[in-house]
Amino acid sequence: DSCCLLPVFLFLCVLTCAVSCRIVRFPWQMGEEKVRRIFREAVKIWSDVTPLTFTEVQSGKADIRIDFTSYYHGDNLPFDGPGGILAHAFFPKTHRQGDIHFDYDESWTLGNHMGTDLLQVAAHEFGHVLGLQHSRKPKTIMYEYYSFFYPLKLSEDDKQGIQYLYGAQPQVQVPPPTSPPPPPPPPPHYPETNDIPPDVCETGRDAASMIRGELFFFKAGYVWRIRDPAGSKHLESGYPALASRHWKGIPEKIDAAFEDKSGNIWFFKGQNFWVFDAETHVRGP
Repeated sequence: DSCCLLPVFLFLCVLTCAVSCRIVRFPWQMGEEKVRRIFREAVKIWSDVTPLTFTEVQSGKADIRIDFTSYYHGDNLPFDGPGGILAHAFFPKTHRQGDIHFDYDESWTLGNHMGTDLLQVAAHEFGHVLGLQHSRKPKTIMYEYYSFFYPLKLSEDDKQGIQYLYGAQPQVQVPPPTSPPPPPPPPPHYPETNDIPPDVCETGRDAASMIRGELFFFKAGYVWRIRDPAGSKHLESGYPALASRHWKGIPEKIDAAFEDKSGNIWFFKGQNFWVFDAETHVRGP
C-alpha cells in the first residue's frame, strides 16, 4: 500500500490549497506547450480528488520545480543515460523539497511505445513530491516500476494515499441532468506501423544531421538516433523510430536535414522545406 510522509504543502491548504509549479528546462523531443499540457494533465489526476490546485509560473520561486537534466546535476543522485533511472523527486521536508528531475537523455514520448511516456512518469513523480512513496500494487500510479498503460487514472490505492494527506475534494451539489451525459471519449489512439525498418547499413541513407549534439540518420521514413557519436556511438533505446512521430508532416524520403543556430530543425525535399522548433512545425508547406 502507499506509504505517506506529512507533506510540507499541507500548510498551504489552510488558506488556499494552491501549489505553484515551474518548468525550468524542457526535453528536446517536444515543444514547450506540449510539455506544459502533459504536466497539466499529470497534476490534474491528483487535484481531481483533493482540494489542491496547481498553477504554473514561468519565473521566480515555485513550490514545485521541474527540470530535465543529465548525469551529475548537483543533488548526489546522478542519472545514467538512456534507460535505468528515468526521474526522481524529493519528498516534502527534505533539503530539496519540491524538486522533480527528469533524465534529459531518455527518449520522451506520449501515448506510444517508441520511448518513455512522459505523462506516466510525470504523474508518478508528482505523487512523490506531494508525499507519497511507492506502492507495491501493480496498475497503480505509484507502483515502483515503470509501466505503460492508458487511460491514466488513479487506482483506489493512489486515491486513498493522497486523500490521507490532503483530504477529499469538496463535493459540489449538481442538479440532475435533463438528458443522459455523453459517453466518455475513447482513449487516445496512436497507430503503430507494421513495416520493418530498413537496414541503414545496406544501401546508405537519405540524410544525416547533428541535432542537439546527437547524430541522426534518416532513411525511408525512419530515424536512427546515435548518442555520443564521437565516443561509444550508442544507438538510443527505442530507435529506429518513425520520423513522423517526432516531426509530423515531413515526407517519407528527405534530401537533407540540419539544425540552425537558433535550434530550429530544417528538413528539405526538392524545393520544399519544413522547419520545426523541437517537435512543433513552425514553417514550411
